[in-house]
Amino acid sequence: MNRKLINIVLIVLALAIVVIIGKDFIGKKAGKNIENPYEYNVDEFRKVDSTAILYRETITFPVKVEEPKGIAISGKQIVVVSEKLILKYDYTGKELFHKDIPDTANCVTVDANNEIWVGTLHSVDLFDQGGTLLKRWNSFGDRSVITSIAVSGENVYVADAGNRIVYHCNTNGQVLSRIGEKDEQKGVPGYIIPSPYFDLAVDDGGFLWVANTGRHSFENYNKDGSLRTSWGIASFKIEGFTGCCNPAQFAILADNSFITSEKGMPRIKLYDQHGVFKGVVASPAMFANGWYAPDIAIDADQRVVALDFDRKQVRIFEKK
Repeated sequence: MNRKLINIVLIVLALAIVVIIGKDFIGKKAGKNIENPYEYNVDEFRKVDSTAILYRETITFPVKVEEPKGIAISGKQIVVVSEKLILKYDYTGKELFHKDIPDTANCVTVDANNEIWVGTLHSVDLFDQGGTLLKRWNSFGDRSVITSIAVSGENVYVADAGNRIVYHCNTNGQVLSRIGEKDEQKGVPGYIIPSPYFDLAVDDGGFLWVANTGRHSFENYNKDGSLRTSWGIASFKIEGFTGCCNPAQFAILADNSFITSEKGMPRIKLYDQHGVFKGVVASPAMFANGWYAPDIAIDADQRVVALDFDRKQVRIFEKK
């Protein structure tokens, strides 16, 4: 058999193999009929018994911005930051205030004087109620990613997901201490922060709580930075936290219980002050096919005010 004929035979065989594989692929609908023995179906965990849902949604309104970033409460007004904007709304959804700011916002909180603290990527800006810039802190460095701020009197706590550390500062931005660095003597395990979700809050006793998202836990610190207590559980089940980095957001109620918000499978839940699961604020079904964890704040009536990033809405929940 000459070389030309051999080449023709090889080509015919190759075409035949392609046709056979193609028919098999089409017949199985691109593999849809092939069971994956390693697939983990989480659909059952999206279902929540109605008796476990303790809140109802009472108010919803749109936030007409390109990219909302964070939410806070200022008296009877709702503060939202978006890129280079501060906005204020009343509870009907009416926009009351709209102010350009010089830096791109990443998170926001409001202190007891209703002054607005905005976390930018590398620093912190302070504005008065009218949006006038009062202070701009020095940068925490090019690696920093500021994701949360909490203010308690003269103490300002800043979560830096980039450097995986919490800064305890005074109101002028001077760093007084670094909280959360691994320290066996203080019983501090160190933060595992796989993505820029790193939230913190202060309870009514002035004690700092931090979400160690990679460990699916909350850590509570003494004034000297030593670990006071912690709680959390890694689980797909409703009482636990799952994924790479949950709880992604949280807030503390007046009775020191916790409202938590998760990403990946968005859901908002209620835990008591000791970390015992009490029930659901909003189930995964209420977020359709969303991915992002809503940012959350608590108002004076102890309602849960959520910023839904997927829908670009403010959604308010109160107990049934």
